[in-house]
Amino acid sequence: MRQLKNLRITKSIESKKLIYEEDWFDKFDTFTNYLMFLGLIFFSTLLLYDIKPSANSNLEYMISISVLMVGLYGFYCKFTEKNLKEIKFDIHKEDAKQRILEYGRKNNYRVSKISNNLIFLNEPSDTLSFKDCEKTTIIFFKEQSILYTLINEGSRTNRPVLISQHITRIDLKKILSLKKPNTQKLKEV
Repeated sequence: MRQLKNLRITKSIESKKLIYEEDWFDKFDTFTNYLMFLGLIFFSTLLLYDIKPSANSNLEYMISISVLMVGLYGFYCKFTEKNLKEIKFDIHKEDAKQRILEYGRKNNYRVSKISNNLIFLNEPSDTLSFKDCEKTTIIFFKEQSILYTLINEGSRTNRPVLISQHITRIDLKKILSLKKPNTQKLKEV
């Protein structure tokens, strides 16, 4: 898991943004990611202008536009990585916490930092690395909602989480909106 030195839980919840002390490597890593995505955006834009319109240039346009979209989306994901997304629920806060802990255990996450307002769900991310790298879902609890974000740790760069953040949002919404089954009806059957 990435080192989140002096994570300020209350300030993070109030500002809906992950607030912690970044060391020089985190700042360098962020700069490297921005540079990489800006490079993709720049070169794909140059390629778009260099394409000569012809009957066979559709593939070139598709490739250039795809690379441009990946660059823009990656830049956006890295830029908003520390923003906390909110999911509201109608159940008790402790019930929500238990459901998330159960979800973490069921999906083989390494659950850590369990406290009154915070849970970390850690999942291995780089299987080709000699270092144990993880993708971490950080979940803050409010009374009727959770605030969460996903951060990634990599062997060389902490690239942004591109797709799994959407899958996690769907999963969390689903488990927090499920109604408990009526046990009395189950007993009658």
